[in-house]
Amino acid sequence: MIVVIGFGSFGRKVVNFIKNKEPITIIDKQIEDIDDLIKENIKVVVGDATEEETLKKANIENADIVLILTNSEVNRNIAEKVCELSPNSYKIARAVQGYPELYSGLNIDKIVNILESGAKDIANEVDNAKLKRKLMKLKSIILEKKKKCNGKKMLILTHINPDPDAIASAMALKTICEKWDVEADIGYGGNIGYDENKTMVNLLEVNLLSIDQINIDDYCIIAAVDFSSSKQLPMEVEKLDIIIDHHANGDLEADYKDILNVGATSSILTNYLKELNMEPSRKLATALFYGIESDTNNFKRGVTRFDFECAAYLQSYIDTTILEMIENPEISTEIMEVIAKAIINRQVVKGNIALSYVGEITNRDALPKAADFLLKMEGISTTFVFGIVGDYIEISARTKDVRLNLGEILKKAFGGGGHQTAAGARIELGIFKAVSDKEALRKLVEEAIKAKILEVIGIKEKE
Repeated sequence: MIVVIGFGSFGRKVVNFIKNKEPITIIDKQIEDIDDLIKENIKVVVGDATEEETLKKANIENADIVLILTNSEVNRNIAEKVCELSPNSYKIARAVQGYPELYSGLNIDKIVNILESGAKDIANEVDNAKLKRKLMKLKSIILEKKKKCNGKKMLILTHINPDPDAIASAMALKTICEKWDVEADIGYGGNIGYDENKTMVNLLEVNLLSIDQINIDDYCIIAAVDFSSSKQLPMEVEKLDIIIDHHANGDLEADYKDILNVGATSSILTNYLKELNMEPSRKLATALFYGIESDTNNFKRGVTRFDFECAAYLQSYIDTTILEMIENPEISTEIMEVIAKAIINRQVVKGNIALSYVGEITNRDALPKAADFLLKMEGISTTFVFGIVGDYIEISARTKDVRLNLGEILKKAFGGGGHQTAAGARIELGIFKAVSDKEALRKLVEEAIKAKILEVIGIKEKE
């Protein structure tokens, strides 16, 4: 929560820049357009900010960031009260001309001279303050937990069948923990699939532990990176301490949660490294760059300015030779066979939606490869490729149709999820396991999955 004290012309400009980023409370003696502000979900407290009662009405003790933007020597009195009532907030105060020592002796984090900077600069400072507070909280949680459990290690979990974004993010968090003298292991469930992922792990010498190798009692801090859904939790844990992710609407909770609507979790961790003045090693930078690149489909899917900025920062550190080898690995025979099956078995609905059942396979990661390949076929704008892997029906979907949101479609249909243009789902085979005839099994699975997908999209099969 951000508390803005002073809603004159300058305070108004600042609020306009930051109002969509976080809950805001405004304090001023006189505010004319209260109804309009309330409609924008901005809380308003009319009163004197030098009075404790007024500040408490604004819930100042729970503020993350406080902006003192009034323009008089009375700022000193306000700042004193804010420091007393909200000692842990990040405080930004406006410099007052003629009073260079106005805040002397007070715990003010940033003093801004608006003659030298403008509302945009303060808005940027708000973003910096939020990141600083996040990292202070992250460090505090990690060190306090370590102290309480006699120096046990930290476990960083990736989602089931981790992708490059998850692996790179875990590597970065492990590096940050080491800076704080906390030893950490990276754990995963499922398999390291995709030839690119295997090449990445091998060339960058990433030390990953399968959950079969992990005794949870050896760890006192548990973190989750690149997922926030219990369906992607690779092992049972009593409680998560940390979640860092770029997927919204997860159901997991933790003492520390940083979930940003950006293209890749690797971007979030890259920003952490920048703020902590930690230059990444060539291997870590290469991993993070590839994590951003792969999760945004070569900067074409769900990418934000934030991702571009983080990738640009990493470019001067990456090993281009290793990156090229990761991007262009040899394709396994099984993946080629699954792609061939997807092409042969495809059913096209309404002229542009291809659904394909590829039967029983061992490598789940062949499915998104096949879904990507089908999307390149002439006239096809959406693909759903599904097959049986062990005791599950696995589905991978891709689209270039801006009217569809695959993450929402697969969530509604099967409890899956993902992005607008790329998503997946896993369904227990259930009663289908009893079907021994492969042709009968194919028909049952194919028709059931196809019917449910089309139902959720809103297409009748006879259309």
